[in-house]
Amino acid sequence: MPKLDDALDTGSNTKGENLPVHVTSIRLNKDNYLSWSAALEIGITSRGRLHYITGEKPAPSKTDSQWPTWALEDSQVKVWIISSVSADIQPLILRKSTAYDMWTVLARMYGRKKHVLRAYQIKRSIYALKQGDLS
Repeated sequence: MPKLDDALDTGSNTKGENLPVHVTSIRLNKDNYLSWSAALEIGITSRGRLHYITGEKPAPSKTDSQWPTWALEDSQVKVWIISSVSADIQPLILRKSTAYDMWTVLARMYGRKKHVLRAYQIKRSIYALKQGDLS
């Protein structure tokens, strides 16, 4: 019979046997970066691994005693990221060394487009208002 502690696992173990492959049901495509990134951050935070995508937990030296634990936990986060992106996006991140590198690439590729598009939409709305006042 499973123990209550097993059901409440927060991801703090480093063995990885009880960790899910998915931490969100949203899959990143070319149009949903903002909702995907928010959902994935929540899922990763719920497993105690947010610092792997924020860069707050950089890789220790491979000779450091913490290396095996860090490498395992970072790989777990990489699996969560890979499993939450569409098949056409996966090749862009599969060869990245760390979860932080994956996260950064996706933010640069898809996050920036949204900001540029939104800025354009705002400027266009302002221009339309000015045109409307002159008519």
